[in-house]
Amino acid sequence: MAGEEIPEDVFEDLELAKSEVEKELERARGKRKRRYPSNSDIAEAIKELAGYARVDPQSFPERVREKLEEQGFYTGLVTDERIWRVYETLLRKGEI
Repeated sequence: MAGEEIPEDVFEDLELAKSEVEKELERARGKRKRRYPSNSDIAEAIKELAGYARVDPQSFPERVREKLEEQGFYTGLVTDERIWRVYETLLRKGEI
């Protein structure tokens, strides 16, 4: 058994499986978790959007999330309430 040769088709299948596993490992290593935005990150996105034309209040939180996602943040857990709270804080400070 130690001196037997591996059939060519089996060897090719093993090489193909090995390359697929290596590609999957590279993809898994390359994926990094996106950062969760801080209040200051949300504030910067709000300030950028405030510079544009008026945005409908109902779509405003979604626009802020889109802006944050463009910047590479994970926005799955950013709530409308948090966005409005940051917006209100900026208004009180007179920053927008």
